[in-house]
Amino acid sequence: MMLQELPWLHGAWQQWLQSRQSGRLGHAVLLHGMAGLGKRELAEQMAAALLCEQGTGCGHCRSCTLLASGHHPDRIDLEPDGSQIKVDAVRALISQLTGTAHQGGARVVLIHHAQRMNGAAANALLKTLEEPMPGVYLVLLTHSPQQLLPTIASRCQRLKVPAATEQQLQQYLGGERQRLGTWPYWERLIGGPVLLKQWLETGEIDQIKQWRGWWRQSLKSGLLEPKLAAIPAESGAMLLKVLYFELLGAIRLEPERMARYYAVMPQIMTQIQWLERQSGVNLAAIFQRLLSQLHR
Repeated sequence: MMLQELPWLHGAWQQWLQSRQSGRLGHAVLLHGMAGLGKRELAEQMAAALLCEQGTGCGHCRSCTLLASGHHPDRIDLEPDGSQIKVDAVRALISQLTGTAHQGGARVVLIHHAQRMNGAAANALLKTLEEPMPGVYLVLLTHSPQQLLPTIASRCQRLKVPAATEQQLQQYLGGERQRLGTWPYWERLIGGPVLLKQWLETGEIDQIKQWRGWWRQSLKSGLLEPKLAAIPAESGAMLLKVLYFELLGAIRLEPERMARYYAVMPQIMTQIQWLERQSGVNLAAIFQRLLSQLHR
């Protein structure tokens, strides 16, 4: 995907270019912004510019050709193993970086979902951030910078990708934008335009709309809509996120519900975090308990 297809990335890209051209580019960049904005695409462009023999990401030099083939020896990606980036992976990365660049230029490391580094992994990376190796650039990608160790975040140059404007969202989604309607919580629930487009294409947006309707029925009656109880347990956290935003929407329309709903919403958030780590849970019992509290 080309950057021109993602116009909300342009400002961050220009900021990075200006830092580089003025000699103020740090050895480690913390690239952050909500999920679904295309941070990976931006990081790819940064890596291409750093590794290119012309320094531009020309697409024609040997380095760019290697990068396009997916076999550039000086481009390294670090991804979570399951739910975490573990210390052994970080130690292996550091060992790999102690040598010299294969192509004689820069070496670039993209750390995806950097917030998933466990404590030991983050501490192992810290020494590299404190004592950077010549010609090595690290790009840490995350949609949750607050989950990083403060010592990691403080040693990185921050580059934030802003949310898309309504005009940019309309331009990117085209006619599909109308399927989202006027509900204001889609991006907070799912993420930015890239993820929204994927969910529209797969029909998952329509599924969320169904869930919203079933939650509204449940909130009205105080009894759990049976179709919600039949949804697989692995969708439990997302189901509760939909409920959370339905409550926010209800408060906007009927402020008198604020005190009652706000009293329960922290419990919903706690339950969401718990469900994200669990499997085989009885969702019906959890949902009905929360509905009962909302109807007191």
